[in-house]
Amino acid sequence: MHNVKLLIEYDGTNFYGWQIQPGLRTVQGELEKVIKKITNAPTKLIGAGRTDQGVHALGQVANFQARINLSPEKLRQAINSLTPDDIYIKKIEFVEEQFNSRYSARSKIYRYHITFIPSPFKIRYNWYVNYQLNIEKMKQALNYLIGEHDYKNFSISNGPENTTCRIMKASLTDIPDGVIIEFEGNRFLRRMVRGMVGFLVDLGRGRFNVQEPAEVWHIPGLYFAPPQGLFLMKVKY
Repeated sequence: MHNVKLLIEYDGTNFYGWQIQPGLRTVQGELEKVIKKITNAPTKLIGAGRTDQGVHALGQVANFQARINLSPEKLRQAINSLTPDDIYIKKIEFVEEQFNSRYSARSKIYRYHITFIPSPFKIRYNWYVNYQLNIEKMKQALNYLIGEHDYKNFSISNGPENTTCRIMKASLTDIPDGVIIEFEGNRFLRRMVRGMVGFLVDLGRGRFNVQEPAEVWHIPGLYFAPPQGLFLMKVKY
């Protein structure tokens, strides 16, 4: 029995997210169907992060346990030969039994792309923002988001879920005709990155002002950035 670790990239445009949902096309569902064909046994694939509908990944990690007679490279080739074009397995390793792609993770890095150009070749993987943004004000507010806080206001989490997370790094980079915003954190709530990006853009376009860091956690009616600009870049172990 092998514990198989996969490094995966996918275009999330035509998926209803990572996690299996009955009757809907998901990344986990597509991969589990392919792995079942290869192993002749049903397989439960554990993902490091449950990306939402329309969100992409360049560094998603998943693992499953199965009896495998192929080498990691042969298995990678076999899976890639059967998966659709919007999923690609970059690397496969056999790892220790106790490895769990979700619970063994120390941090995840998400990157969000914003474009100021309404090009059909950009808007599939960027949020087109038709506003003049105050980049310096956004960078200042970015610092407020670093640290250990209750991020419930930036997510759609409900009920008794623990909403405390730790953001270790955050950056905003100017690029030609756009910006890239990146976060590294120990965990992320549902739509949390999109909530933080929406907050920064609203601040940058002057929808509201933040005078004190404490105000950030109580702003009502935050807008969530759309999914297509978000990428899961890397999972650290």
